[in-house]
Amino acid sequence: MKRAKLLIVDDRDRYVELCHALLRDNDYATRCAEPGPCWTCPKRPGCELTHAHDLTEAREALDRNPDVDVVLMDLAFELPEGRLAPSEERDLERRRAVQGLDILRALRRDRPRLPVVLMTERATLDYADAADSVAADEYLTLAGADAFDARALALLIERSFARSVDLPDARYVWGDSGAMGRLQRDLSTLARTSLPLLLLGETGTGKSRLASQVIHPTSGRRGGFVTIDLSAIPSALVPAELFGSARGAFSGAVDRAGAFEAANGGTLFLDEIGNLPLEAQRVLLVALDRGEVTRLGETRTRPIDVKLVAATNGDLRGAVRAGTFRADLLARLNPSVRIELPPLRERLEDLPRLLTHFVRNAFERASDRVLLDEYARLAHLPTGHAVDVAVAGGRDAAEAGLCFTLDRASFRELRAHAWPGNLRELRSVASTLALLTLADASALAQRKEAEVAPRELPVPRRLVRELIGAHVAEGTRSAAPAPTLHAVARQLERDHYERLFEETRGDFAQMARRLIGTADASAARKVRLRYNQLGLRVRRSTKS
Repeated sequence: MKRAKLLIVDDRDRYVELCHALLRDNDYATRCAEPGPCWTCPKRPGCELTHAHDLTEAREALDRNPDVDVVLMDLAFELPEGRLAPSEERDLERRRAVQGLDILRALRRDRPRLPVVLMTERATLDYADAADSVAADEYLTLAGADAFDARALALLIERSFARSVDLPDARYVWGDSGAMGRLQRDLSTLARTSLPLLLLGETGTGKSRLASQVIHPTSGRRGGFVTIDLSAIPSALVPAELFGSARGAFSGAVDRAGAFEAANGGTLFLDEIGNLPLEAQRVLLVALDRGEVTRLGETRTRPIDVKLVAATNGDLRGAVRAGTFRADLLARLNPSVRIELPPLRERLEDLPRLLTHFVRNAFERASDRVLLDEYARLAHLPTGHAVDVAVAGGRDAAEAGLCFTLDRASFRELRAHAWPGNLRELRSVASTLALLTLADASALAQRKEAEVAPRELPVPRRLVRELIGAHVAEGTRSAAPAPTLHAVARQLERDHYERLFEETRGDFAQMARRLIGTADASAARKVRLRYNQLGLRVRRSTKS
């Protein structure tokens, strides 16, 4: 079994001496070229290359040892001001007291998924909370060298190392943001447990893809992946869909298994869990507690073993207060291990990688692949060539493939866009940019048959602006002329309510939250009343 390779970051020698003395099963990253281990090295007395003392040396050690598995780092550093990492703190003593957090922030930008264990002899809640805010994997408080618990530290190291194992599906793009790095490390452990998982995040952040492409493959379960969108099923039919039915249980009922039985031995993904009717919530709670389900119209119980993953873009705690969601079911879904997907606007450093991913996916359809293959022939591209996206003046274009190039102004506009539709919106924009750019280039290349078509295709800035403008316009529509200002205002209000209804999939509580800042039952009723007063009807606005 592979042991974790450690890098120790400490301004003094206390932790490296303790670890070298008590944790000799691990490998250690150093800043020297000697083969080691350090405790057998004749040059060890007085050597300062055994570990890193500040941020600069930590980066040097990581560059020299890219295979480091876990970083052990002190919290407080007694360093000269010139050697301290950049900090939000202005007071020098405070900067020294939390220097480990500032080094951690910097390392998170360089290597967001590298596990870090913070160690300190100061047991204060302020420091522990601060460590959590910068995504420390573990926070260990030591009472001093005499009370150094090597077994406890070894356990933390192995746990952090286990959580850092790569997740299996390359189709899911994690990116480089700290939030996604922490999410990836958490899922590497949580997906393998029997605990239910609760996925939170705005519409379009990729909750269903995370469940199907990451959580289910990582769980190790041999059964299938079953998904149920609770917002698309009439309330009266939800129990039968989830738990199954017996012939005659209700009008038109037949003998059929429900989603729980279909997912037995695998993963059941319940999307929009906040739409689950109260009675079905009670039955779901019983099923989770007992590990068995009863089909409607039967008395016989059937054992089930599923990894339950629930998702919502709503506020379940608010729904509990409003009486529309059971508090005991929320507790059973274990919100303490919830996974929250950040909106795209909070992970813009991932934009280049996500653009490339979605552009490549744009050519998965057979008809679009034909267009790509035809252009590849005109450009004399090799079979199996890559498709890439680059920013002019940034990283190099793909050497052996086709590259769509954005100028700097276009990329700035993409970064400045609010992305209300998150990844779903970016996928639409990226694929449209690629397909239209390629179609224009292909038509031009066919007219110039004697020339080799270029492998680098500039994306027109006009096209970027038009696509982003179209998405912005969805939220800022202009009303048609009307006889009175009141009529104009009413039409704008109708448009706004219709758009919100579509974006929230008819969830009036979420509409209320976005309109007036609260999602309780009273606010939802007011919004629904106003929705009806505007002449809008639920059936008319629901997407087919």
